Amino acid sequence: MSGTAFQAAAVVVAAGRGIRIGGDVPKQYRRVGGQAVLTRTLAALAAHDGIAAIQPVIAPDAESFYHECVADLTPAARAKLRTPVPGGATRQLSVRAGLEALTTSAPDLVLVHDAARPHVDTALIDRALAAGNDYGAAVPGIAVTDTVKRVEAVAPGIGRVVETPDRAHLRAVQTPQAFAFRSLLDAHRAAGAAGLDGFTDDGALAEWAGLPVVVFDGDPRNRKITQPSDLIDADRDFSGAVPA
Repeated sequence: MSGTAFQAAAVVVAAGRGIRIGGDVPKQYRRVGGQAVLTRTLAALAAHDGIAAIQPVIAPDAESFYHECVADLTPAARAKLRTPVPGGATRQLSVRAGLEALTTSAPDLVLVHDAARPHVDTALIDRALAAGNDYGAAVPGIAVTDTVKRVEAVAPGIGRVVETPDRAHLRAVQTPQAFAFRSLLDAHRAAGAAGLDGFTDDGALAEWAGLPVVVFDGDPRNRKITQPSDLIDADRDFSGAVPA
């Protein structure tokens, strides 16, 4: 599907502090295989013909980190980048900041992607664009292989099992998530007006707003970097890769 003319843009959420991973440098600016995580994420999105523009959302004090990342991109990739906007105190507020920044030249479709998922590839983006175009609200998911328990707390560190859901009906959700731009923007504005700012997933926010959301096939390789071991794994994955 690469080369299909979607009027699509991507919002890349890169405003997090990444404190769980340790160190003074947020995880999206740490290097894997010689390049920053964010550089690899932006390069992968920019390389797709179906994405016309990329709106980065960064922490207000991270401009120097961001510009170092951008310097490693090809001129063609940099040409798709819009001026970064500052994120908010929560992921939801950061996504909304990115959406609002796109209103001056609003796309038909928007992908929302975590900066800390550098393994996103052409095939996954293809599926996101196709599902978003067909259904208006679509998220990638992978089958859950472990048995999952729903619990309620009974003591510190102890939970009583309430339910064991059938894992055949469960999916672990990833990004990029794809939405009709106006529908997602309206949902974010409605959540803001309702005083809600804690949604950690745009699919959940869309569900809250009454939008039917579908799940398309994700990619087990499309892991989010959250722990030090994830950085080690990503560095191994990208070592020897051709620079973006």
